[in-house]
Amino acid sequence: MRRTSHQRGFTLIETLVSLVIATIAVTGFYQALSQGAFMEQRATIQAEQMLVATQIMDRVGVDIPVRAGLQDTGTTKGLEWTYAISEGGTPDMNIGRIRANELLYIYVTVTSDRAGGSPLVLRGIRYIETPL
Repeated sequence: MRRTSHQRGFTLIETLVSLVIATIAVTGFYQALSQGAFMEQRATIQAEQMLVATQIMDRVGVDIPVRAGLQDTGTTKGLEWTYAISEGGTPDMNIGRIRANELLYIYVTVTSDRAGGSPLVLRGIRYIETPL
C-alpha cells in the first residue's frame, strides 16, 4: 500500500520498533534499580558485620584475656561470630622481624545467613602481656 502525502500517522512497523526500543530502555532501568538495591543490602550487611567484629576486637585485652589458644563463638544482632587467639600469623602478614613469644594474633570472623552476606574476617596483633 502506498502512502500519499495527505496520509498522516505511523505504520505498524514504526509502532513496533518504537515499542521494542521503549522495552529495552525500561528493562535496562529496572536492572539498574534492582542491582542498586542488592548492592545497598550487601553494604548494610557488611557494615553490620564490621561493627560486630570491631566490638569483639575491642574487647580483647579488656574482658577477653590475651592468651594463646583462646577461642569463643556467639551471636550478636543476628550475626554469628568467632574469635581465635593464636601465636602464629598468616604468611601474608608482613610485620618484619619479631622476637619469639612477642606477639599474639587475633582473628575475628563474622558471618551472616542473609542473602548477599559473605564472611568478614578482621585480624589484629597484640603484644603478649609479660609479667613485671
